[in-house]
Amino acid sequence: MEDKRIYLLAQFDEGTNKTLAEIYDKLVQAGLIGAQTKGIPYHFTLGSFDLDGESQVLERAQAVSHKTKAFDISLSHIGLFGLGVLFLAPSMNSELMNLHSDLVPDEEICGCHQWVAHATILIDRPENIQAAIPIVAQSFSPFAARIISIAAYEFFPQKFLAEYKFAH
Repeated sequence: MEDKRIYLLAQFDEGTNKTLAEIYDKLVQAGLIGAQTKGIPYHFTLGSFDLDGESQVLERAQAVSHKTKAFDISLSHIGLFGLGVLFLAPSMNSELMNLHSDLVPDEEICGCHQWVAHATILIDRPENIQAAIPIVAQSFSPFAARIISIAAYEFFPQKFLAEYKFAH
């Protein structure tokens, strides 16, 4: 299926995932479930790649992980992509920018949009996103998230390919 792609994800530590899950649980309690991908940890998507380049993408991710140490980044604000996606976004730092540029060569960057680091909280209809904003705003205050690994997934359907942990 030509719609399938490989995605590289910057994955968070257990504490960060717990904090993000607590925010999402408040949405669930309000009846806001969303259509975002379930069953994978919270993350920043770093890039997507054609399936025919899988071995090169995985080799690059493994090589980058060997030279990268786990790092903290501040999840500092709430953001929206239109009224369809509600997310938390970081104050960018050099570690995340370097991770992205090491994994996504210039020739593979899609010119259709600029990369925006974000951890999706909810994908839903506009009225549900609007209902979710005050719940997230009341539940969220900036905190330090820790990025500990790169994961590779194939989508859709979802298929886990690999995880490469960083040095601690």
